[in-house]
Amino acid sequence: MAQVKRQRSSISPKTRRVSPLKPGIRGARNWASAQVRAASHTQKGFVRLVASIVAIFIFIIFMGLWLGGFLPHARQTTGDFTRARMMSIGFVVDRVDVMGEGRLREEDVRKALGVYSGDYFFGVDMAQAQSRVESLSWVDRAVVRRLWPDRIVVQIIERQPYALWQHAGKVQVVDVSGEVISDADATKFAHLTLFVGEQSRFAVSEMKNIIGGSPDIAQRNPSFVHVSNSRWDIVLDDGKTRIKLPRDQHIQALNTLANLQAKTQILDREISVIDMRLPDRLTISASEETPA
Repeated sequence: MAQVKRQRSSISPKTRRVSPLKPGIRGARNWASAQVRAASHTQKGFVRLVASIVAIFIFIIFMGLWLGGFLPHARQTTGDFTRARMMSIGFVVDRVDVMGEGRLREEDVRKALGVYSGDYFFGVDMAQAQSRVESLSWVDRAVVRRLWPDRIVVQIIERQPYALWQHAGKVQVVDVSGEVISDADATKFAHLTLFVGEQSRFAVSEMKNIIGGSPDIAQRNPSFVHVSNSRWDIVLDDGKTRIKLPRDQHIQALNTLANLQAKTQILDREISVIDMRLPDRLTISASEETPA
């Protein structure tokens, strides 16, 4: 009898398997039951329940679109619907006004702007439109803005021709900062000061200010030749006289030359080269050393 009891006690009890999903499902069921009970007692609880259902519904739709790869298409469809709806109630471009100084053709500005009558009013990328207009050669700065309810206005500040720049056998017009105005016809600005040399265009403002302090030289319509680094030659309007300035102290050298002109009329003589490169002497040559 004792042996039978021992055999029964050696048999292990049967274990129950619990699904790992059951605790989560049980918790969700308990949460839903609590929400329903709260909604049945208070208005705030009812609103919270409805909001939770809507949020879950939206989340399920979003995940379905995302997993199915339809999210970009849905976004585009929504944007197209909104755009069509806004245009149907009158949010379209009716006028494009261009305000500038007149050197640019209005049709060129409109083409660069890329905005036309009938376009969606809020569909215009203002930053890109402004960048396209400022890429035009004559444009220094541009402002593109919306005017309610249906106007696009472009305000342009044009570059001002300041000097002529000659390099590699080509003459071009530059502004005060030395930027090339590629659409400008150099033959129409022959009265501007000529600068020669690859890097000379970046010093047009500085050199014109320096020469402005020497009226006797400035009135002879000088041209500036950039030799190397900060070395400059000045060629007077007759093309026969070249003034070689020192590497530094340009103003002092021009003041010395202005005093010589006042005393001896040196610039009115048949002189080919006035060499001022050495600080303690001035060399004059009556024969041509370098053609202008």
